[in-house]
Amino acid sequence: MNFKHPKMIDLTEQVPLGKKLPNWLVEWGEKKLGLHALNVAHEHIENDWEAGSKENFFHLACRYLNLFYDLEGEENIPREGPCVIVSNHPHGMSDGLMFGDVALRVRNDVRIVVNEFLHCVRGMRPYEITVDVYGGEAAKRANMAGIREILRWLKDRHCILVFPSGSAATYSPRDGRVIDDPWQENIAALIRKTNATVVPMHISGRTGVFFQVVSMMARGLRPNFLPREILRDGRTLHRIRLGKPVFPSVFEGKSDAQLSDYLRLRSMLLSYEEPASMALRAKVSPILSPDEVEPIAPNENNEILREEIAGLPEECLCYRGESSPFCVYATTAEKIPHMMKQIGRERERTFRNVGEGTGKASDTDQWDPHYVHLIMWDSREQQLAGAYRIGRSDLLIKQQGVKGIYNSSFFRFSPKFCRMIAQGLEMGRAFITPEYQRQPASLDTLWMGIGRYLNKYPHYRYLYGTVSISRDYSFASRSLILSFLRKNCMNREMEREVKAYFPPNGMGLRSEDSRLLSSALPDVRALTSMVSEIEGNGAGIPVLLKQYLRLGGRMVSFGIDNDFGGVLDCLVVVELDKTPERIRQRYRGKNYTASE
Repeated sequence: MNFKHPKMIDLTEQVPLGKKLPNWLVEWGEKKLGLHALNVAHEHIENDWEAGSKENFFHLACRYLNLFYDLEGEENIPREGPCVIVSNHPHGMSDGLMFGDVALRVRNDVRIVVNEFLHCVRGMRPYEITVDVYGGEAAKRANMAGIREILRWLKDRHCILVFPSGSAATYSPRDGRVIDDPWQENIAALIRKTNATVVPMHISGRTGVFFQVVSMMARGLRPNFLPREILRDGRTLHRIRLGKPVFPSVFEGKSDAQLSDYLRLRSMLLSYEEPASMALRAKVSPILSPDEVEPIAPNENNEILREEIAGLPEECLCYRGESSPFCVYATTAEKIPHMMKQIGRERERTFRNVGEGTGKASDTDQWDPHYVHLIMWDSREQQLAGAYRIGRSDLLIKQQGVKGIYNSSFFRFSPKFCRMIAQGLEMGRAFITPEYQRQPASLDTLWMGIGRYLNKYPHYRYLYGTVSISRDYSFASRSLILSFLRKNCMNREMEREVKAYFPPNGMGLRSEDSRLLSSALPDVRALTSMVSEIEGNGAGIPVLLKQYLRLGGRMVSFGIDNDFGGVLDCLVVVELDKTPERIRQRYRGKNYTASE
């Protein structure tokens, strides 16, 4: 092809003595390296501009290089103010082209940080800042002008695009797959200094096998083969996701290294999608099939409910609120037949609100008659506010064996674990009705009742049960919570004693992402904050999970309950003598001591 405009990348300018090479050798080399396709695309772009096209370079480059992508989250890019968009770097040059096209959809004050090699792409020059922010101290000193330009651009309230890894992703023998190179702390330092809003971004895919072989054998030659990868990138549909903005308040208390790991984790979480097999299994749950869901059962007669509560013996009262109208009672099902129907109704209604539930009119089961029911009653409004189900494990095992324990249907218990739980109470089926969920005293009052109930039976040393993480949480959040708990909150001794019948295979972070947790999420508060940001609705980790962790609870196993909406069940054990003293005294009373 004859070019009437300067080439996008001219091989003769890139190699020593290039001007002296014969034309046939230059043409052969450009085709083998993928430069010819780039130059043809650039020629079309120049012709379009001459014909009056107003489209930007990135958009035209994506068109003529067949770079097609499915975009989600465009609305997350702020339309004004200082902004840094950070992304993984799976391919190379094509990432920059798609990156620029995405950003220019929203705002025109965009600059992209590129390395020296990409500076030779003529069409990108009006949009680029060329600086090696990925090297060591020598690179910093050599590129102070570029760094100053980045700072000035952000302080003038503009937008910067950057690949913090600095180079295309590389095969990792440790992880058995292609992953991003380490994200450099320099970018985090620039973000912190300018208080810019950060938008995490993720681009799907990876480079080809040939490029990875070159990377392992001669890493310094990689840039020469990046144009060749664009031909490969033009044969697939890329998936680009933009996450919720990360505001400067999140940076507080984080070092540059922690902020860098935090942003990388936010970016990588955008790639997590529920495996089709897991989603398919969950669809057997009636709650996910509207045509099989029964209408919620009608309320029980409130006068009868009041009579049942009033007729309970005095010893059933566990706790009466001092400044709230709540009372907590503990009793068995045969003493409250109508209240049990109301509990079943409210369980189903409450669980359906968070994507769980049985799909039946009322959520009751064969275990209810054998368990103790902790009831939170609003004495002012005279109605049910919440409930908990408590299993006295020693009695249940004595009467029915291990099968009398509700959670034995979902987990296989070893004899050692059975001996332990025989000294404990199984906690479960907890709910607070939607009308009371925003009242801070609600959950606290329930636990006041649990603490006082324990005072009546001081020989119980453990609390155990499952906390459900519903499918209302994104797959990314569920994977994040699962991996955090596995890394930081396990009972290492007892996890060997319990096996889930349906473990959460396919859920959890990849190894390279899991390694970021210690730095990016040092505690439960940080986990809650990130989940809240991902979900975008203010919902952190489940309140009940947070409560068990406050009590010193440790996980022993995880399972999937497909008959309950495909929820993730976290089996937790609380050793009561290891509960922090201030919490123990709050729920069991100031006069209670561990020696009792």
